[in-house]
Amino acid sequence: MYQFKLIFIFLLAVNIVSCSLIKTAYNNAPEAMHWWLDGYFNFTASQNTKLKPALHTLHNWHRETQLPLYVERLQKIQSDLSQDTITASTVCETMNNTQDMMQNIQLESIAIITEIAPLLSDKQLIYFEKMLQKRALKWKSEWLQDSEEAQIESRLNRTIDYAEKVYGHLNLSQKKMLKQKLLASDYQAAMSYTELLRRNEDTLQIVIGLNRGNLDQNEKERLLKQGFSRLKNSPNLGYQDYADQFKLNTCDMIANLHATTDTKQKEHAKAWLENFTAAFKSLALNKP
Repeated sequence: MYQFKLIFIFLLAVNIVSCSLIKTAYNNAPEAMHWWLDGYFNFTASQNTKLKPALHTLHNWHRETQLPLYVERLQKIQSDLSQDTITASTVCETMNNTQDMMQNIQLESIAIITEIAPLLSDKQLIYFEKMLQKRALKWKSEWLQDSEEAQIESRLNRTIDYAEKVYGHLNLSQKKMLKQKLLASDYQAAMSYTELLRRNEDTLQIVIGLNRGNLDQNEKERLLKQGFSRLKNSPNLGYQDYADQFKLNTCDMIANLHATTDTKQKEHAKAWLENFTAAFKSLALNKP
């Protein structure tokens, strides 16, 4: 499901529909990121004096270097969606490029992580572990339903919601096609949950290593880069094979959905993307 969402969503834009709201959300991103991180660590005042300016520096870097890439990618998507049909490989290319953009942010954030992690107390590390466990339970409640039928319905509702943000109202035939594709996708919620638990444990051990390990800066950076690499390509080869195939199935589903869209739906997608493109162009020029 993450792959379907990823194809159309950049940064905080998932539920934003107006240009002004996009700008407001982006301009307040450092505060939003701090709020999100604080929910995991409960930072002290002295830690915040280091973290908050660093998040603003990261935000300035993102505005200057990444937003122009977003504009280019959105224009490419807009061109693709103006066609009567798109190929699954085109969809996957966009998906992969978006993942690369997210990885750029991860790598740029390394300096912040290596500065803040050693400042965490044992109490904060315990709190972080509890919040990771809470996150896993939340994911489980949303995605690991008791029956396969319930899982399909939950996935279908979310898929339709994402698709209708782009194309507007879907007809019954399109919704039926999406359900058929989801049924054929061999979604393995239990396997995904196991991978989530692996990632949480990996993340916890990395933070503990940065906090307690006698590491120089190069070793800290290498530890983080290896962790980010395991996020992209799981060391669990069974899961990675499954995830790769699931991505291909998702790309195929999106391509098939686009092929069924009428002129009105394509115009809706065009307007939706033009809204984002205009907002990101303005933001890249530092115009709140």
